[in-house]
Amino acid sequence: MAEHALTPSGESTSALPGLPGVVSDWSADKQAFPVPWGKAMMWIFLLSDTFIFTCFLTSYMNVRISTTVPWPNPSEVFSLDIGGAHIPLILIAIMTMVLITSSGTMAMAVNFGYRRHRANTTALMLITAAFGATFVGMQAFEWTKLIREGVRPWGNPLGATQFGSCFL
Repeated sequence: MAEHALTPSGESTSALPGLPGVVSDWSADKQAFPVPWGKAMMWIFLLSDTFIFTCFLTSYMNVRISTTVPWPNPSEVFSLDIGGAHIPLILIAIMTMVLITSSGTMAMAVNFGYRRHRANTTALMLITAAFGATFVGMQAFEWTKLIREGVRPWGNPLGATQFGSCFL
């Protein structure tokens, strides 16, 4: 049977109604919800991330709808010429695969870390870091390519001016 603290008048603190009961519970360091803090914080993070990306996407939609100038074709803007062939969206496809693969290597590193396999954990963390560096390098390449093509936050030779301010 669980023990409960008593108030100066001799009644159980778990039986206090209203605000005094809440204060008593919080000061007794009772868990308010039957969820571990790590799990609750992860859900709060995911919820805040959802709100932030919703704001970004809503802002992008507003900017995209508000312009009367044609928006640049993403297949043309993000295409690369490889071996004389014009390949649309190849860089974005490669960056997506790098990110997904780095998530997999990180998950495997965590798994090996829980099992105390230091060598495997270290190797997978280094592979994940290499994928991260590859992704950042590809981002730098993509931005450099767009800047060379004249895309700026205040202007864009490929179409609507707002495109440069949304991407950069």
